Amino acid sequence: MIMGMKWLENPTLLPALIVGLVTIIAPFFIMQPAFGIAASNLQDPNILRLRSLLTHSVFGIGLFVSAYVINYICSI
Repeated sequence: MIMGMKWLENPTLLPALIVGLVTIIAPFFIMQPAFGIAASNLQDPNILRLRSLLTHSVFGIGLFVSAYVINYICSI
């Protein structure tokens, strides 16, 4: 819905990854402030930040794969 029907007809990876990475804002600045901004007060904050970055990247890849599969199914 964010990228519109045009993207769904011809999905590309970059917009999906951008959406996935933008969703990292919520964990860093809404959920993790209990541990300091972006988990800065925890023992290994960089590892936690990297894990968040990786999981949200996987979410973006999942958006792309889902759009690709939907596009394929609708074109049959």
